[in-house]
Amino acid sequence: MELPDFITIGHRGARGLLPENTIPSMIRAVEDGAEMLEMDIQFTGDGKVIVAHDPYVNSKFTLDKYGNELPDKPSYFSQMPYAAIEQYDVGSKFHAGFPKQEKVKVSIPTLKNLITAVEDFTTREQREPVFYTIEIKSDPKTDLTYHPEPEQLVAQVAAVLEKLKVADRCCLQSFDVRQIQEVRRSFPEISIAYLTADGSKSLAEHLMLADCHPDIFSPAFKILTPGLVAQAQEHGMKVIPWTVNKRKDMEYLLSINVDGIITDYPGRLTQILKQGLQ
Repeated sequence: MELPDFITIGHRGARGLLPENTIPSMIRAVEDGAEMLEMDIQFTGDGKVIVAHDPYVNSKFTLDKYGNELPDKPSYFSQMPYAAIEQYDVGSKFHAGFPKQEKVKVSIPTLKNLITAVEDFTTREQREPVFYTIEIKSDPKTDLTYHPEPEQLVAQVAAVLEKLKVADRCCLQSFDVRQIQEVRRSFPEISIAYLTADGSKSLAEHLMLADCHPDIFSPAFKILTPGLVAQAQEHGMKVIPWTVNKRKDMEYLLSINVDGIITDYPGRLTQILKQGLQ
């Protein structure tokens, strides 16, 4: 995957402005200058890959198909068919974390439908094709409960990407190193990113844990230092921190030469980059 020298990445689309991990949010991110779209995936009871952060229907920002609040007891995607999941409205309820988010009635998309919608949009608007970074939300303790085991999980995701002919523009990332190891082993044409929020480890310790030399080193931005950026780049990795929403933090990270930034506000980052070029 050949990325630009610097890449703007929309976190769950343009989460600051539209409901996360939805088609409208992804389209808005592209309109606001994102060259890569970040999203999370989960798995349904009938074998579909869907775009959602949590393994359950999150009542904080979800209503039922009639616009009613949901019960506190969560419903898990792995126990539901997609036909039931797509009935939920994940865009009309007020989101306390993002009070300026535009409200729009929208459903949880499949990975296939979301990427297809973005590809159709960029073609129709004669825009450059975008890249996709897809986070696998998994844990060894929830194998076969919320998601398949790594070999089947990665094969299932890769099948979607290959069918849509976007595998060479995709990166799979995870905190669960088993997943990126499986991608590297079975689907080397797909790039991988190592996610971490652990600032106590050295880069050497992170790489030992990853055990697969990732293409991208993607830490929480608060643990990033100029030395760590330079060191990771010397090892041939792109450095792309998450999730950066304040202007001063974006400007600092640009000053220490990161290769990209993941943000809920891609338009804000695009504006800073344009001002810097003037």
